[in-house]
Formats: sequence, C-alpha cells, structure tokens
Amino acid sequence: MCERSPLPTPVLVIVASGHGAVVGWPLVIPGDQPLVGFPLHKARKTLQVVREARVFSINLVRDAEKAYEIFGKPGERKLERWGKVAECKVLPCQRLSDASRVVECIYSHEVEVGDHVVVFCRAVASYGCGEYAVWDPCSK
Repeated sequence: MCERSPLPTPVLVIVASGHGAVVGWPLVIPGDQPLVGFPLHKARKTLQVVREARVFSINLVRDAEKAYEIFGKPGERKLERWGKVAECKVLPCQRLSDASRVVECIYSHEVEVGDHVVVFCRAVASYGCGEYAVWDPCSK
C-alpha cells in the first residue's frame, strides 16, 4: 500500500467560518441533493469549526502545493494568505473564488472511524467545471 492509502484523491479545501483546511478522499452519494462525506482527524480544529458553522464550502483547487502550504498545517489567517475569497452563491458561507469547482454544503451528520470522523453534508449547490489537482500517494 502506498503511503497509508491505495487510491489517489482530489485536493479539497474545506472553508468554514473564516477557517480552511485541506482534506482528501471524499465520498459522494448521488441523489436530488447529494450527500458528500470527507474524513477529518478527531484532533483537527476544522472538525469543531464545521460542527459549529453548519454551513461551509468544499473547494477543488488547481494548485495543490499552495493548498498544502496554507491549509495543510495549523495556522491563522489562512483565507487571507490564500488571497482570493468570495461569498458563496447560495448559502451564507465563504468559498475560494479561484476554485475550479465549489460545493456549498449543510452539515448533516458524522460517523467515527478510528482516529477520524467522516463528516457528511448535503450538497445544496455546486458550480465550476475546471481542472483540479489530484494527489497520488504512490507518485514520487
């Protein structure tokens, strides 16, 4: 197995209440209002922020290196450092204005899995169809 995961993943940036974090390995359950799930480590600040905010955006970005540098480690003023932030189109949340794709979500529920929590949300709106970064744990 490559780096603890056998599969590549799109690079996602979760934005909630002025906070952002990079995550991977989403789960999508199609439907009239799709259900989207993504794993967060139990110790991450993002988990608490998403629980409190209840609305947030999932952003697929082109620049994985910049996303990891800004959102992949603890820190403050992450959105300010990214530099391109806008209001969501439907929900009262923020998004990365240069994201290739955006999904606006309402928190639904969560499931504990080992040292992670899979957060599920209802996708209320999604837009953008540009290319986005994929991280492959097997690439060298």
